[in-house]
Amino acid sequence: MGAGARGIGRLRAGVAGEVVVAGDAGYREAGRTLVAQGRPAVVVRCAGPADVAAALGYAEAHGLTVAVRSGGHHMAGFGTNDGGVAIDVRPMDEVAIRDDAVVRIGTGATWGQVAERLGESGLAISSGDTAGVGVGGLMAGGGIGWMVRKHGLAIDHVVAAEVVTVNGTVRRVDAATEPELFWGLRGAAGSLGVVTSYDLVAVRRPTVHFGTLLFPWTQAEQVLNGWAEYVVDAPDELSSSLQLPPTMMADRQAPIAVMVCIAGDESTRDKVLGPLRALGTVLTDTVAEIPYAQVFSNESMPADWTPRVRNGLFDQWSPERGETILDARLRLPAMAVEIRALGGAFGAMPADATAFAHRDTQFMVNSVLIGSTDLHGSQVASFDWLWEALAPERAYANFLSHPTAADLDRCYPESHRSRLAALKQEVDPGDVFHNSLTVPPAERVPPAA
Repeated sequence: MGAGARGIGRLRAGVAGEVVVAGDAGYREAGRTLVAQGRPAVVVRCAGPADVAAALGYAEAHGLTVAVRSGGHHMAGFGTNDGGVAIDVRPMDEVAIRDDAVVRIGTGATWGQVAERLGESGLAISSGDTAGVGVGGLMAGGGIGWMVRKHGLAIDHVVAAEVVTVNGTVRRVDAATEPELFWGLRGAAGSLGVVTSYDLVAVRRPTVHFGTLLFPWTQAEQVLNGWAEYVVDAPDELSSSLQLPPTMMADRQAPIAVMVCIAGDESTRDKVLGPLRALGTVLTDTVAEIPYAQVFSNESMPADWTPRVRNGLFDQWSPERGETILDARLRLPAMAVEIRALGGAFGAMPADATAFAHRDTQFMVNSVLIGSTDLHGSQVASFDWLWEALAPERAYANFLSHPTAADLDRCYPESHRSRLAALKQEVDPGDVFHNSLTVPPAERVPPAA
C-alpha cells in the first residue's frame, strides 16, 4: 500500500463523515458544483467540526489546496478544485430553534430547508432568493434576501458562529468573546476559516405579500425610472427588484417585470402597490399573500451552461444608467438583468459594523449571460463593454463569476481591506483559505488596483 493510500485510510478512520476519492461511487458528483466540474484529490463530507479539522490537517500534511463547499452555487465555482481537498459541509444541515427565536443553522443547510423549518413556527430570516443556495456560501458575502429593506442582510442577524480555523481549532465566537473575528465572519468568512454553524435571530413573519407586476417592453424606460425613483423612499416593508429577461427566451418585446415582497399587513400592501401599479400598463399582477418559504425559487440549469455574472452597487439611480442598460440588452440576447432596491434596514447598519461595507448602496445591478460558453460567443465583448460603461466602484462578492483583483477592491474598501488583512494574518497567515475574492494576510497584501 502506497503512502497516499495509507494517508486516505487514516483519514477515513479519523472522520465520522465520508471520504470520497477518484474511483469511488459518486466521486464525479462530489466534485461538482452548480457551474464547475472539479477533480479534487479527496472530498471530505464532514459530519461535524472535528471532520473539518481532520480535512484541514490532511491538506496541510500533503501540501494540498483547500476548497469549501456548501450549496455550491457561487458562479466562480469556489466550492471545488482540481487536485486539492474539497471540504463539503452539506451533512451539517441542522436547523434548531432555540430560546428567544435564536436559530442555530448548520452551514450545510440550504435556505429553502431553513425557510420551511422556520415557517412551521411562523418565523423567517431574510436570506437570498433561491432554495438550493447553501447557508455557508450566502453568509460568506452578506446575504441579500427578499426582506432586505425591512430586516437587512442575513449577517446582520448573526449573534454567534462556530468556526474551524486553519490550525484545526474549533472556536465559538460572538461580539463579546472574539469581537474582531466575529466582525470578519460577517461578510468575509471565506478568508478566515470554515464556519460550521451560525446562531441568528429570526423574525416573526409567517407570510408576506409576494409576486410580480409585468409591464410592456415599450414602457421599459418609464417603468424603470419611475420604479427607481419610488423605491428610494418607499416604506421599508417593500423589497423589490426590476428584471429584464433575455430576449433569446422570448421575442424582443419580452415584458419588464417588477417583483415585490411586502413584509407587512394588507394596509401596507395597498399603500405600496398603488404607486407601483401606476408605473405603466399592468399586463399581469400575481401579488398575493403566501408563506414566506414559498418566495424561494428552485434554480436548475443544463449541465453545459456556464453563466457569466457581474454586478455593481450604486448609491443613486440615473436615467443615463438605465438607458445604457436598456440599449445593451438589445445587443445581448443572452443577457438577463436584475436591479435590486436596497436602502432601508440594509443601510441603517453602520458601515464599519461588519466586514460587508457598502451600507449606503441604494441599488444593485446584476447581469447574467445565460447559456454555454459557445452561446456567449461575441456577446462577451459587449457584456464587458456594458460594465466598462457602468463603471461601478463597488460590488457584491456573491454575484461574480470571473472575479478580478479590481473586483476584490470593489467588494472591500481600503479601511475594511486593511482590517481584514490584519485579521487574516492572525488566523490564517499561510493563506490556506484563498480565492480571487478573499483578502490575503497583511504581509502578502498587494497594492490596491
